[in-house]
Amino acid sequence: MSKNRTYGKWSILFTVLIMTFMVTLDGSIVNVALPVMSGELNASMGDIEWVASIYLVVTCATILIFGRLGDMIGKVRIFQIGVILFTVGSLLCSISGTLPLLIGARVVQGLGSAAALANNQGIITESFPPDERGKALGFVSTFVALGSMTGPTLGGMILTVLPWTYIFLINIPVGVLSFLIGLRTLPNKKPAKPGRLDAKGSVLLLLSILLLFGSFTLLQNGVSLPIIIGIIAGAVFLALFIMVEKRMDDPLVPIGIFKNKMFSLNLFTMLTAFVAIGANNIIMPFYLQDARQFSPGMAGLLMTVIPLITAVMGPISGTMSDHIGSELPTMIGLIFTTIGLALMTMLGIDTTIAVIILFLAVIAVGSALFQSPNNSLVMGSVSRDELGLVGSLAGLVRNMGMSVGITAGTSLLYSRMSDMAGYRVTNYIPGQPDVFLYGLRSVYIMLAVVVFVGALLTIIRFVYARKQERKQVAQQEK
Repeated sequence: MSKNRTYGKWSILFTVLIMTFMVTLDGSIVNVALPVMSGELNASMGDIEWVASIYLVVTCATILIFGRLGDMIGKVRIFQIGVILFTVGSLLCSISGTLPLLIGARVVQGLGSAAALANNQGIITESFPPDERGKALGFVSTFVALGSMTGPTLGGMILTVLPWTYIFLINIPVGVLSFLIGLRTLPNKKPAKPGRLDAKGSVLLLLSILLLFGSFTLLQNGVSLPIIIGIIAGAVFLALFIMVEKRMDDPLVPIGIFKNKMFSLNLFTMLTAFVAIGANNIIMPFYLQDARQFSPGMAGLLMTVIPLITAVMGPISGTMSDHIGSELPTMIGLIFTTIGLALMTMLGIDTTIAVIILFLAVIAVGSALFQSPNNSLVMGSVSRDELGLVGSLAGLVRNMGMSVGITAGTSLLYSRMSDMAGYRVTNYIPGQPDVFLYGLRSVYIMLAVVVFVGALLTIIRFVYARKQERKQVAQQEK
């Protein structure tokens, strides 16, 4: 009996990990292909960035809705629907011959990503006992980070020998395999209290995220009246969403959950980490391919450093957190990440490959130490009936962080490049790597500051946890 249950747990984990890796991979794999796509689709760099941004924006806009649907009709069912949507979207991407069609296909992919990511952690948390949950969630968070970080690496390798369409074609057999395996391994449990979908809240949240993120992405091309109106409208819809949720008996997001200070802190530190991942994933390919003139394959090979180290250290970090607690590894992890990002400001036109690898390795060690334990803290800070919601919120925060990182990183990059060039810049200037490096340093300074704020919060959390432990020991001695 025990052996069967164990096999069931780990087969569930394996199935979830396959799809988790693929949907997070596709959030970043296109980044290294953007210069190639830009040429073949006759699109500017500002326009082609929508291929990366729209996927994350759609995922952010719908992930909470899919999480609620998972709580209503079953997490596994929605997860499998996500697998189907993602696979179909991948097929559509691979046959898209124009930029509008490709962006539309990425919307379908984003919907599939949201459905899968909204329910993956909830499925795992329901399947594993508390003493093994940290290890299992460690694998999930590791594969989330691996997918996000492996994208540029795998994309570069594919582009070396194949057309850009193959970065989407590889998803199709994996998606089909994941779906078929899931039919046999994933337990489709009926929710005890299904509840109802908060239609008003869902529409308001969808509109607010689409308008805010879409408008901020368009800011890279300069300020205009429609963009300002979009930002204001998005902010109004977000305010209305919060007002509606406070009055609902069965809201999409119980606003009261954020009164849990530790839960909110855990989500915020996660946000800072993924802002850095998103910005680094889009800035580094341009540094390696444009400023340093490395091939896409060589650029991808260099960026393999991060996923390799994360793959090795992530599960170890998750297991360690089960034994010593999660506060210390997350604190050390964000400190390492801050140091790594600060080191990246030293990148130049003559920086050796060994030094580039060293800088990336420091970031990777920090990310690996942080991701798994923080994931465990997030999922462990709420009651069991809130796991679907929390898994969705965690997915929202991760994708929001990456989307913010891409938008803020490229906006700051072009702004600083424009300052140095003396005119409006929205692309790499051939023959002037010094202009690009000037902008790059500003981006990594910003990222180091953002993650340092997260590191300070983990220090506060660590001190608080130790105080609570001492109080418990003192009470037991009495």
